[in-house]
Amino acid sequence: MTNAGDDLKDYLREQLRDMAPHRAVLRAVECRFMAQVPLTSPVLDIGCGDGHFASIAYDKLPVDIGVDVMVRDLPEAAARRGVYRQVMFASGVALPFADRSFNTVISNCVIEHIPDNRAMLAEISRVLRPGGVFATTLPSEHFGEYLLGATLLRKIGLGKLGEGYGAFFNRISNHYHVYPPEEWRRRLAAVGLQVEEHIYYFSAAAHRRFDLSHYLGVPNLISKRLLGRWMLFDAQRELFERWLRPFYEEPLPAAGAYQFLQCRKLEGAGVTKA
Repeated sequence: MTNAGDDLKDYLREQLRDMAPHRAVLRAVECRFMAQVPLTSPVLDIGCGDGHFASIAYDKLPVDIGVDVMVRDLPEAAARRGVYRQVMFASGVALPFADRSFNTVISNCVIEHIPDNRAMLAEISRVLRPGGVFATTLPSEHFGEYLLGATLLRKIGLGKLGEGYGAFFNRISNHYHVYPPEEWRRRLAAVGLQVEEHIYYFSAAAHRRFDLSHYLGVPNLISKRLLGRWMLFDAQRELFERWLRPFYEEPLPAAGAYQFLQCRKLEGAGVTKA
């Protein structure tokens, strides 16, 4: 089973149908990366959530197994036809699978939320077969720095408050790890995973708009809580789409607020389950 991705697919429009605007543009960019990962079966998705991301990024083939610790999301993931062959409750730091069970492991913006990320990386390596692929997206070391609030505070000479603003957003986002690529390379290499591709995405300008859309999206949040929909009218969706599209289509930045890594498990490397 392989997945070639689809450069012609409009992931932004797809994501805006069911997501808050700030999340939609970020997830749309991530879809473009993750849809290009060669999915060789069996495939494990760690942190599958409700299956919404996979239903868009991998819509041409089912992922073998999706796992998550958020029990409330699993029924929705299981109900999505053609997305997962199986979904189950499991933690990334204690995967209920035998050594070398999968050829591909994917995880979209999950590892940064795990306090003990070394344990999770070791588990990923353990269940991945030699030569297998692991792909993930993560916030980078620039996440807090590039936020609009942090940028504005620096510009008026309040750099320390700007740092605090960034740290606050990392904290409320449950980001335990916002490392530069060099640190991720070290941590991945320690469990036998060699980084073959690293890409920054979401420029400073895109991240500032992402931050601003948190505040502009408050009416959408109220709509979602009261009526179950992020946007009530097509005109709202079209307005946000025009506002966000330049950042969905922007060239890759030299440094970004997020990063994509694709790794390969080295022959003879990894850990085994005791």
